[in-house]
Amino acid sequence: MSKKNDNYPRKVFSTSIAVLCALFVAITSILYILYKGWSAKLDFEKWKDYDECGI
Repeated sequence: MSKKNDNYPRKVFSTSIAVLCALFVAITSILYILYKGWSAKLDFEKWKDYDECGI
């Protein structure tokens, strides 16, 4: 009966590592998208006065 549960801690550890990696990738992706949007907005605000100059 104990042979069934011998791999349980290893399975829990590997599953939790996979879930943590997936969460890290998801959070990093969301932060990157927000950063790029914020950066594009700042760039647009910076250069909107020069639209009429023809540059």
